[in-house]
Amino acid sequence: MSATRRSRSGAAVLAGAVAAALGIAGCTSAGSTGAAGTPSPSGTVSTSAPAPTATPTAATATSSATAAPAPSPTCFDTTMVGDTTVAGYLSRLPGSARIVDPGIFMALDGLHLDTGTSQRPCGPVTVRITRFTVRLSHTGSGTVTRPSYAYSPLDSTEVTVGPANGLAPGSAPPATSHCSGVLSVVQLGAPVKDTDLPQQLNLVTPSPAPTGPYHQNVKVIGERQVAAGLALPADAATC
Repeated sequence: MSATRRSRSGAAVLAGAVAAALGIAGCTSAGSTGAAGTPSPSGTVSTSAPAPTATPTAATATSSATAAPAPSPTCFDTTMVGDTTVAGYLSRLPGSARIVDPGIFMALDGLHLDTGTSQRPCGPVTVRITRFTVRLSHTGSGTVTRPSYAYSPLDSTEVTVGPANGLAPGSAPPATSHCSGVLSVVQLGAPVKDTDLPQQLNLVTPSPAPTGPYHQNVKVIGERQVAAGLALPADAATC
């Protein structure tokens, strides 16, 4: 009887020890699983953290935006058109101060460009100045007389004007002399001939009477002609 009780007691002790060991193992396994991660749908444990969601930055938004178109040029490109078109453009330029004034004109000191910023050529424009001597006289008798004149070729030169406003270098007409003026015709292409010149000059004597050479603009109508100016001597009214 004693042996049997001892055997049963030993078995009970052994069974308790096994149960305790299994309980400790179960707790350890469960704790490890909770610390390592969460089960995946396939039954395995995932230990990697979820990837962060990318947030668009200002640089990304800027680079993806469509570039704005370049502004339209505020000048006239004379390199893309012919002489007739360029001459027409120059002859119609308005003055910088008043649109009724010409934007390109001759004066005693030469050829001037004076027009608004948005109207100017994009680059320098080469024009030709053909000059003629104008012989002045009067016809009639007594107190009834009228001025008359005759052209004779003088010279021809090329100058550049623009893109900035100002005086074209080398464009000044020669000096006038007694009863002899100088007509300067600005044009593009081949030089003009005397047959292309105005058939009538409207000679206007300033008031008060000038004490030196003076100048007046002359209207031209040729398709390649841009402007013209007449430099006159002080005694033009008495020739």
